[in-house]
Amino acid sequence: MESKTTVLIVGAGPVGLILALRLSLANVNVTVVEAQGDLDDAPKAMAHLPAVFPEFKKAGIFDDLVAEAGQLASTGLTFRRTSDSSVLFEPPHSPARPGVMIIPQGKLTRVVYEHVKKNSNVTVLMGHALRSLDDSSQDTIKATVATSDGPEKDIEASIVVGADGGRSTVRKLTGIQFEGETLPCQLVASDVYYDFAKHGGFKDANFMADTENYGLISQITSDGLWRVSFSVPLGFGLKEIENVAPEKFEAMFPGPRPLQYKLNRLAPYKAQQLCATTFRKGRVLLAGDAAHLTNPYAGWGMATGVFDAGSLADALASHLQRGAPDGVLDAWANARRKIFLEVVDPVSRECFWAMQDPDFDSLPLRHPHIKAMKAGKPLSIATDATSLEGYVL
Repeated sequence: MESKTTVLIVGAGPVGLILALRLSLANVNVTVVEAQGDLDDAPKAMAHLPAVFPEFKKAGIFDDLVAEAGQLASTGLTFRRTSDSSVLFEPPHSPARPGVMIIPQGKLTRVVYEHVKKNSNVTVLMGHALRSLDDSSQDTIKATVATSDGPEKDIEASIVVGADGGRSTVRKLTGIQFEGETLPCQLVASDVYYDFAKHGGFKDANFMADTENYGLISQITSDGLWRVSFSVPLGFGLKEIENVAPEKFEAMFPGPRPLQYKLNRLAPYKAQQLCATTFRKGRVLLAGDAAHLTNPYAGWGMATGVFDAGSLADALASHLQRGAPDGVLDAWANARRKIFLEVVDPVSRECFWAMQDPDFDSLPLRHPHIKAMKAGKPLSIATDATSLEGYVL
């Protein structure tokens, strides 16, 4: 069985679905294939900074995300010393300004998906796993996908976008290398019921500084579920992580002892700084984690992918709908890769190491985000597609 589409997106995560939604709003026909049988409901990224709100608004999902989140978080963020929970730096915060949007990635993905389903020019195929790509045709590229309930299918497209995560099948099939390194620790995301606000005056997002027990503590839901991220040595298995988690909580949690908490989930993952050698090869483009991976200490993991999706949607619409030369796609790929290599990668590394430096009192002088906030010049990782060479309005 063979079908045709203009843009084939591999991966129905937030980046792939936001890209699909933006393209559909530009009247581009899109097919999305996802290997899993359903959307990924794991919380993963939760705190979304105001810098990405314009991208949510362009996709028409901002109001529904705010409604799903319950509110735009009004308590702000802090940088704290783990040993006593004392505040090292707290950015000025005004209820009149938008705060951090707290919405787990799984819920955000569902909101985007509901919007995507309303558009007749988007087809989402769950349980469809990419098996091969054939670019022998001059004008199109053919993808073969295996289905969970039947024979393989061929999908012919003008463009294929890999938004299928760090283990991207698209990237591997295209022969694009992933370069960089794994940082010397393993990160663990735990979801815990505990009243951090009551016991320690914690804000919605809290960066914890310590030579060993550094991490992130952020509110997930209003009923007391919080994300506590910490690190363990490389090579730790799940059993070892389960054994060490109480020690980490003892070191990181404020409040009376013995601690009274309920552990809901533990999920280990690698802290990696990786970037594809190119974000474009022929008719194939990469976006989100398929193109780059970074540690969470700059808060830019998912945000970088959202900016990928928004700017790529603009570049593709300019090329496919308004006749811009395909060089605009090279310009997009080069611009996004440059932002990752020159901003996201070095800043996220600096943020990661800053939280472990024993000179905690100097953190406000060293941390790149704090320095930028103090200067009133927040760091930007966005790309204005209209400035790309060859872009047609």
